[in-house]
Amino acid sequence: MPRREVAGAWFLMFGYATLLAGMIWDGQWHGDVGPDNFWTAPHLLLYAGTGIIGLSCLSVVLLSTWARGPATETPSVTVFRTFHAPWPFLVGGLGAAANLLYAGADLWWHDLYGFDIAAGTTPSHFGLGLSIQVEIFAMVMAFAVLRRTRSDRWGLALATALAAVGSTSAFGMLSELVFDWLPGVAPRVPGLGAAGALMLSLIVGLTRRWHWPAAAGLAFVIVQGGLALSVPAATRWYAGAIGQPMRDYTSGLPQVLVGVPVTFPLIALLSAAVVAWAVRRDMSPRWITPAIGALAGVNTALFYGAVGMEMNLPATLVTVAALGAGMGWLGWHCASLLRHFGLRTPEAVPA
Repeated sequence: MPRREVAGAWFLMFGYATLLAGMIWDGQWHGDVGPDNFWTAPHLLLYAGTGIIGLSCLSVVLLSTWARGPATETPSVTVFRTFHAPWPFLVGGLGAAANLLYAGADLWWHDLYGFDIAAGTTPSHFGLGLSIQVEIFAMVMAFAVLRRTRSDRWGLALATALAAVGSTSAFGMLSELVFDWLPGVAPRVPGLGAAGALMLSLIVGLTRRWHWPAAAGLAFVIVQGGLALSVPAATRWYAGAIGQPMRDYTSGLPQVLVGVPVTFPLIALLSAAVVAWAVRRDMSPRWITPAIGALAGVNTALFYGAVGMEMNLPATLVTVAALGAGMGWLGWHCASLLRHFGLRTPEAVPA
């Protein structure tokens, strides 16, 4: 594996972690303080992460184009008959470009309509959510190519945890559009369950060992715990620094603990146990990923039912379990495709 692609994958993850911190901070800011414009610190942190992703992908593409010796065996595409772009970095670059394009639309929207624009209700926010999801898929693809060393597989586990937290934005918005007509079903819950199901089934399909779903659960605890501790404190500090009062009803509760089920690591551990059971019995994990997806969906419905979200619990459970099973099946087949990215190894590829 060329060193440029290894370093590029880690820089892509660093950029997405920066973007995710800005996105979670922006959500906390909307809830605890309110007044908002394009140039707030959370927005700038989010777009700084996008810039890191875009520059990382561009650097890998240029280095792949100008490299001497045998070309990388990572599936690539030739762009404009000149640039040799490995697929993960082409996808990441397109996602970053779309993100910055929608950032301009977001600036225009804020200039026209002002403060307190709720996420998901404007075309610019919807476009931002989808482009961020493309960047998430690029990060997972980049680490799916690696997974040769223990550190690379830990990188895949961390990428899965970051993706599980970040995917809730786009999946939740899509879910509200698709499932709003179902009677009794909380429209956002199926999408959040689908996100968790897809990420768990992807890491099961990519590694096919019990260790790495468990590692993804541990990484999720670290990611969510770190954001829960840092983001509310950063919100209070920033509000004081720019002279904005906190809202009267602000509880200080970290929104990341409610926006993503905190019980996800338990399902990751249970998934690891199921994978271990299947491997001991020489059973292919492909037959258990729909069950893992259904478990992730049921966990999501039970969590939001417990925190008081209005829903018909039986109807929501059935819907989310069925959708989760489908996403588990899809995740396995996506993982099978991504595994082919790492099958061929060139004899020598210079950095």
